[in-house]
Amino acid sequence: MERLLAAGRGLFSVQAAADAGIDRGRLARLLRSGLLVRLAHGTYASLEAYEAMPPWPAFAMRSRAFTAACGPPAHAAGWSAVAIHELPTIGPPPDLPSVAVPQGAAASGDFAFGQVRSVLLPADHRIEVDGCPVVSVARAVIDVGRTAPRDQALVLADAAIALRTGRDELRAVLADMYGWPGSAEARWAVDHADPYCESALETLGRLTFIEHGLPVPVSNPWIDLGAVRYRADHLLDDRWLVFEGDGDLKYNDRPDAAHIIRQQREREWRLREEGFEIVRYGWDMARYQRAKLSDRFRQVIADRSPRVRPYPWYRERGVYRRARSSPG
Repeated sequence: MERLLAAGRGLFSVQAAADAGIDRGRLARLLRSGLLVRLAHGTYASLEAYEAMPPWPAFAMRSRAFTAACGPPAHAAGWSAVAIHELPTIGPPPDLPSVAVPQGAAASGDFAFGQVRSVLLPADHRIEVDGCPVVSVARAVIDVGRTAPRDQALVLADAAIALRTGRDELRAVLADMYGWPGSAEARWAVDHADPYCESALETLGRLTFIEHGLPVPVSNPWIDLGAVRYRADHLLDDRWLVFEGDGDLKYNDRPDAAHIIRQQREREWRLREEGFEIVRYGWDMARYQRAKLSDRFRQVIADRSPRVRPYPWYRERGVYRRARSSPG
């Protein structure tokens, strides 16, 4: 059984079991005893391993199982594709996986283990991830962006472009899906995506500025202080304002948490000494209270008059170089 599970990356089919000499009767006994769990028609996993998974990896496994059970025309789509591609999410997964099949290959329908949708599915929207047929990152982002809340859609678009999917590829998928319901919302996310945002928290922080008509800061620029240089989550260079998202992952369960905090304090001391103001925000406000967070941002911005010279900042992509300099 362990070999079957290892070969299928945690899953195996009835046919694979039969090929290994395990008949349906034994599978039924293993299922009743709590050693196996059925994740789709004819597809099984270890119950212990499945129940130990966090929600999104467990959903990805259910999605892989349902895709396999639906046969060759099916490709994991929507949130299932998001999970299999391991794109960032900011909410719980849906109850059921979903697959897309090319029009004419099968009928749409809702089933016990998932949903099947017969849709336009061009060949260049289809790939494989570890043997599982799945729609491309670009197709997944656009598909979800049509119906998801704006914050999740932007988180996905930021991540896709950061992974070098490319804004042009996202726009090509939009063109293929022209006129589909919600395509305007998906286009908004593509147009506002920023590949320099490095986490969902940073995306939500930047979204706060966008949603509430505030000047939108630069994401993750380098600030050179001479002897040292630091990277800010967000920078309003004309007001010398740095905005930092405080994510628990910086500290949780890390043996070097105290060292990280000391470095952070030293960093802030040097930035303030240079003349910067640092504003911090956390997950709860960026996720659930952006109107209140925007009021705080607005007040800080109003209290800082624009400087004669914006602070010069840099980008880095392999070579340290100036991407924008202060005006002459």
